[in-house]
Amino acid sequence: MVDMIGININCKRQDFCRLILDGAKTVETRNCKSLHPYVGKRVGIVRTGIGTATLVGHATVGKPHAYASAAHWLACFAQHRVQPDSNAYGFDSTKTKWGYPLMDIEPCEPRKITSRGIVARKI
Repeated sequence: MVDMIGININCKRQDFCRLILDGAKTVETRNCKSLHPYVGKRVGIVRTGIGTATLVGHATVGKPHAYASAAHWLACFAQHRVQPDSNAYGFDSTKTKWGYPLMDIEPCEPRKITSRGIVARKI
């Protein structure tokens, strides 16, 4: 059996996992190409930042796009749902911000995950 990978979604400041599972957040954003290895692949959605890491669902990671400007970032709010005043996750003109579409979202029964990883982990 091949180990499946789960991508970490930090929910400490905002419940991004709930937004993903509800279909309100359709794009996961990152400050670097950290999800590029998972494009086209089925991954777990791992809630982090609140208690123990927990698998809460699955998604397929789509082809990413770079946000060209702060105006582009703000125009795409309905997809990424990062609050405009978020210092931790918002647009930073000194870095390329990447948006990864999340498709075929499926919630699952929450399951604690004991593996570790900064971007992703075995589930």
